[in-house]
Amino acid sequence: MIKFPHLTPNLAIAALLAATMIPTGAHAGEQTRAEAAIAEAKGKIDAGDKVGAADQAPDLQRQAREALMSAQDLLSHHQKTQAIAAAHHASDLADQAITSANARKTQAERDRRNDLRNSAASAQQSAASAEVRANNAEQATTQANMRANSAEQATANANMRADTAQQSSDAAQADALRQAHAPVTTSVAVTEHDAVVRTKAPVHHPRRRPARHHAHPAHAKTTTTVITTSHR
Repeated sequence: MIKFPHLTPNLAIAALLAATMIPTGAHAGEQTRAEAAIAEAKGKIDAGDKVGAADQAPDLQRQAREALMSAQDLLSHHQKTQAIAAAHHASDLADQAITSANARKTQAERDRRNDLRNSAASAQQSAASAEVRANNAEQATTQANMRANSAEQATANANMRADTAQQSSDAAQADALRQAHAPVTTSVAVTEHDAVVRTKAPVHHPRRRPARHHAHPAHAKTTTTVITTSHR
């Protein structure tokens, strides 16, 4: 019990009231600080939920929520100092959760942009490869058409040669048939030449003196006929 031996009764009562009010004011300040710390921690946890801390940093967000509940429980049991410490710990965990969530979101956005760039580059590469394949296919088609045209021309030339050979064969057969049925041709060569025929002179029996008369040669024409026969 607090005693004031040197004070009048009225002053003693006033001093006693002042002494009893000092602890009450200190306890009231701790209550306020505890409530403010708890409110601050709750606000940070709510902010973390809004930025996706529950998904990006679930462990830190859960620990912050548990620390907040502990601070509230301590305050309800008038353990204000412990409640303030628990609330501050909850705030720290909530800050860490928000920082981790933002870092993960930033990294996720960076990864997304990298994926988009890689996808765009891959799409461009695929388009270039497809264009090369299309050009190769077009070139192959052109070459195939050229080979087909060459083969068609070769076939046409072969057909023309075959037709020419057939026509020659038909003409040869027709000529052979005409020669087989042609009449036999006989040529006659006539040669004329002169031949001298000597004749004896007639004998005259003269009465006076015999005389010898010379006979004159007589000219005769001889004809030689040569017959040539050709057989088919």
